[in-house]
Amino acid sequence: MSLKRKLEGEVEIRAGAGDVYHEIYESRPHHVSHAAPHFVESCDVVEGEFGKPGSIILWKYKTGGKPLVAKILVEEIDKEKKLVKHKCIEGDMLDDYKTISGTGQVIPKDSVTSIVRWTLEYEKLHPGAPEPTALLDHMLNAAKDIDDHHHGIKK
Repeated sequence: MSLKRKLEGEVEIRAGAGDVYHEIYESRPHHVSHAAPHFVESCDVVEGEFGKPGSIILWKYKTGGKPLVAKILVEEIDKEKKLVKHKCIEGDMLDDYKTISGTGQVIPKDSVTSIVRWTLEYEKLHPGAPEPTALLDHMLNAAKDIDDHHHGIKK
């Protein structure tokens, strides 16, 4: 039985926030903590630099109120497609998954809205490992938080 899985989710944001959202995940991911502090505590470059494939970034975040860490390798950045792909190389996620990677993309929908789509591809270490639905939910909620933050909406 294969333990490889794929989980996708998307959320609608205002069109004006689409470019901002991609730019943040592309070259300023440390700004996510300003818009979504309930999810992301901090984000620091360990190797390389923000916005460059091959860079390694350390995320400190929370799901279910539990503090977690993930060391992420930035695999791809496509400015034209507004796409960022990375994979976890160290951290708490690897307690349940042999591999886990995420691809975030902003897709223009119309003149008023864009879609933020996150795709998680992972292989569980064992059949009892949980699906990373809480992580995906937090990532999608952070997209809405970044949208609101960009438009000056306080929560």
